[in-house]
Amino acid sequence: MKIKTRRQGKRAALLLGAAFLVLALGGCGEQAVEETAADVAVVEAANPELGSLSLSGEFIATIEPEASVYVIPLATAEVMEIMVAAGDVVEAGDVLAALDDTIAQITMKNAEVAVKNAQISLDNAQHSYNMNFGEGASILNDMQSDNTLSQAADGVTQLQESLVDAMTALDTYKRKLADAQEDRDKAEEEMKQAEEEYKNAQNNNSTTTGFESMGLGSMDYVAAMTKYQQAAEAYSQLQQAVASYKSAIDQCEETIENLQNNIDSTYESYGQAVISSNISNGELREEQKKASENTISQAKLGVSQAQLSIEQAQENLDTYTITAPISGVVETVNIKEHDFATSSNPAFVISNKDAMTAVYYVSEDVRNTFSVGQQITIEKDGAVYTGEITEIGAAIDATTGLFKIKAGVRGNTSGFLSGTKAKVITDTYHENNVLIIPYDSVYYDGTQAYVYTVVDGRAKKTNVTTGLFDVENIVITDGLTRDDLVITTWSAQLRDGVAVSVREPADNGADSAQE
Repeated sequence: MKIKTRRQGKRAALLLGAAFLVLALGGCGEQAVEETAADVAVVEAANPELGSLSLSGEFIATIEPEASVYVIPLATAEVMEIMVAAGDVVEAGDVLAALDDTIAQITMKNAEVAVKNAQISLDNAQHSYNMNFGEGASILNDMQSDNTLSQAADGVTQLQESLVDAMTALDTYKRKLADAQEDRDKAEEEMKQAEEEYKNAQNNNSTTTGFESMGLGSMDYVAAMTKYQQAAEAYSQLQQAVASYKSAIDQCEETIENLQNNIDSTYESYGQAVISSNISNGELREEQKKASENTISQAKLGVSQAQLSIEQAQENLDTYTITAPISGVVETVNIKEHDFATSSNPAFVISNKDAMTAVYYVSEDVRNTFSVGQQITIEKDGAVYTGEITEIGAAIDATTGLFKIKAGVRGNTSGFLSGTKAKVITDTYHENNVLIIPYDSVYYDGTQAYVYTVVDGRAKKTNVTTGLFDVENIVITDGLTRDDLVITTWSAQLRDGVAVSVREPADNGADSAQE
């Protein structure tokens, strides 16, 4: 509890004033009063004022940006280029660094190709639907059905005619083959006889006359040799004819087999054409229409999925360009060109110094006196800034054991460095709408506070309960009302029940007594 000290100079002045007052009254011929000059206390008095009183506290705060972000790469890749350095001012969206996006570019191109292919599939499905089931498709379908039936019938007829021709040719080649074989057999007998005659002539020609040895030979030998050569030639030609007819017969048989297969297939196609023609406008056509619609739906889904893929590819590609999420100053750069950027390490730290915050810590009792929006004063390097409390900690800080307070700083704070210290001055304890009197008006009897009030011209000792105080004023929470006249100056004669003379304050130039 703060103990009041007496002011000796003021006491001497008051005593001297009381003596002059007694002399003045005697000199004017006034009737003597019961009290002597020494028994009258000359004082100043005033009514309590209704107002507010607060105490200020000083705290050491750390200056921090209100908005500070760690820029973390979303892709792991080689750093190709860094566009900023520590201390640079950037705007939100500015490019900070570019990573190697080769793989992402390939993914994007593949996604673009997939979109084009999906769109082509959709266009084809839509075109097919329009051709088969759109306007005029029924007429066209009927025409196509008639044409199919006609073509199938014509095909059967043509194949049957070709089969007759092939079977006729087969018979012809078989007869020719039989004739050729017979002629060949005869030619073979003739060739054998000619060969025998030729051999005999050759033997007979081995013993010749002198005239024959000259190369002329016998006439029988020459005739036999010529006959044999002609017979051999005829046999060879007939043998080739037999082979040719056999080959032709084989081809005819193969042709006949193929024609028979084609006739069977054409009959089946003809039957299907008849069935299709009969039910083309019935349930089968409706099923085909639904199938075509399903194809269109699937194609549309394919386009949507492909477009989603390209959006995802674009989002992935964007992660290879690191941009500033906020406007501010680049505090640190933690990557280098040709190093690998990863999501485990922040690449940049950016702070918005347009709005700085003072962070300081207080005890619980001081914390309970604060309110959000409360005004503060910040002193930094000889400059004074204003601000207001923006956040009051609800839990004790584990490191300091105190409560964290944050206050926004107004004014030009661009020169503030993050992490520097400043002094914060703000009201701590305060009381509003209370009775306030001068601090020197209160006296103490042990621990009991009291004041002197003026009641019927005399001093009355009045016990009071005090509250908040500073070097000039003190709050009275109990014992006084606004109508009480409180003695605000000290006097040597001042005691309970003494007569008092209340004078105007010295700056008014006049005194007035209240008996």
